[in-house]
Amino acid sequence: MAVLLPALIALMVPFWLVVVHLATDPAARAVLAARPLLGVQLGFGLLVLVWIFGWPLSHLIYRGLERRRITIADGQVRSEAVGPFGQRVWQEPLADYAGLAHRVRTSLSGVRHELVLVHRRPSRAVVLTSSSQIPEEAVGAMARLFAVAEIPSREAASFTPLHGYFRLAEPQPRLAAA
Repeated sequence: MAVLLPALIALMVPFWLVVVHLATDPAARAVLAARPLLGVQLGFGLLVLVWIFGWPLSHLIYRGLERRRITIADGQVRSEAVGPFGQRVWQEPLADYAGLAHRVRTSLSGVRHELVLVHRRPSRAVVLTSSSQIPEEAVGAMARLFAVAEIPSREAASFTPLHGYFRLAEPQPRLAAA
C-alpha cells in the first residue's frame, strides 16, 4: 500500500492538470470539441490507470478492514469474515482437509513457521498457528487433536486449485517412436 498509493497519485497528476487546463482555457475545450477521440483516449487511459493501481489498492484496504474468525468444532471448520461491505461465511467438514502441514516461510524479516490445515482449495486452507519455532511434538499433537494426517509441506504446496487459468498441465502419454 505504501508503494501503490504514491504511484497512483503521481500518475494521476497529469490527468488532473489536463482537467484544470480544460476548465480554465476555452481554446483547450475547442480542441477537445474538434477532436472527440482525444477525450475518449484520455478517458480510457484514466480507466486503465485506475484499474491497474486502484483495484489492488482497494483490495488491500478491504482486506485490512476485514475481520475474520475461524471456528473448528464438531468436525467442522467455519469461517466468518466481516468487512465494510458485508459478511462472507463458509463451512467445510474437517474430513475434507488433506492434512496438517508444517510450512517454513523466509523473508528479509526472518523465518516464520506455520501450521496449516491444507485443503484442496487454497482459499479454504487455515493457518492454525504462526511462530518463530514450532517443535515436532506440537505438530504431531495438533494432527492428533484434529484427527488429520501430517503431510510434508512439499506435498501441501503441490495442491493445485480446482479451477483457474494457471493450473499445472496434466502429464501426457508419450507417443511410440515410429
